[in-house]
Amino acid sequence: MVDPIAWYDANAEAVVTRYESVLPEAVHDWLRDLLPQGSASVLDIGAGSGRDAAWLAANGHDVVAVEPSASLRAAAASLHDDPAINWIDDRLPTLGVVSRSGLSFDLILLSAVWMHVPENDRRRAFRKLINLLRPGGLMAITLRIGPSDLERGFHSVAPEEVEALARDHGALVEKHVGAMAV
Repeated sequence: MVDPIAWYDANAEAVVTRYESVLPEAVHDWLRDLLPQGSASVLDIGAGSGRDAAWLAANGHDVVAVEPSASLRAAAASLHDDPAINWIDDRLPTLGVVSRSGLSFDLILLSAVWMHVPENDRRRAFRKLINLLRPGGLMAITLRIGPSDLERGFHSVAPEEVEALARDHGALVEKHVGAMAV
């Protein structure tokens, strides 16, 4: 089994350069009208280069940025040194560190992360996410649709699967949009 974290550790510099070359507003324009107003507690899972965490913090939110790749996390924390961002080493499907923290969130963002979660772990991972979400909170998941990439630990995903998981956990799918490839 391929360890995607090892791939990101080995390729952190290139990943940071690629992710930082795209403005978060371009990636998450679809999310703008759904973002919490005022200061909110945000969980950014698979924070990568920190681009999205920094964008959310710049918009007044307190962000817990989860990144399991030590190399990416170090680069992101250095690039986006902001007291509103708390960098944590944790991972799906367990999110043990975050779960034990007792925190809950108004917004949970998984941007191009879900494809790293093996299919047999997704129900458990989704349950963890729902348990971390405050009542009335929002979970935003972007999916990488395309062929599996075994070297990077990508698994096939489908919007219908995420929508079914949401329904099974009593959540409402408020918006489903096609988005640009980055």
